[in-house]
Amino acid sequence: MRYSSERGFTLIESIVFLSVVVIIIVAIVVSLRYAYRGQRFAFEQADATRSARAGISRVVEDVREASYADDGAYPIVAMATSSITFYSDYDNDNKVERIRYFLENTDFKRGIIESAGDPPAYEPSNEIVTVVSDNVRNESVGVPLFTFYDTSGVEMSTLSEVDELAFLLVRLMVNLNPERAPNDFELRSSAALRNIK
Repeated sequence: MRYSSERGFTLIESIVFLSVVVIIIVAIVVSLRYAYRGQRFAFEQADATRSARAGISRVVEDVREASYADDGAYPIVAMATSSITFYSDYDNDNKVERIRYFLENTDFKRGIIESAGDPPAYEPSNEIVTVVSDNVRNESVGVPLFTFYDTSGVEMSTLSEVDELAFLLVRLMVNLNPERAPNDFELRSSAALRNIK
């Protein structure tokens, strides 16, 4: 009688081998999914931060160029810790627009009203509102969006005295997902009113 020296896998060895291969494949797939999810979140967070940077830059630029309205109204209309309304030639068309930057829930928005008619007037129903930045957390973390200073450099406590405004600080807290890292990203900028004496 002759015995063959070639021997195949037994059923148990085959099952163990397949189990190990499946576990390795599952581990690789889970790792890849986790890595892609983390990378996507990082890109989204970077995009939210970029959007906030562009928005805060625009606010500062517009406020610096605040000027008397086409109807002769004072450049600053209203101030609050979460909004500011003023007049400025936003689009360089030699017509002064009424601009409102404000926080609504987690959206930082801009409203623009063009002057129309003779004499010029600003009709609130003609306001065009756009989102400047989303995922803004100022309200939930208790940080004012706007802080106002008078000509002496003192923080203003009476925000109805719009003619005292000389300088403002804008702080924008952005976070795509507050439940996971990174923490809130803070952007700051400031503007002095150039055209008001």
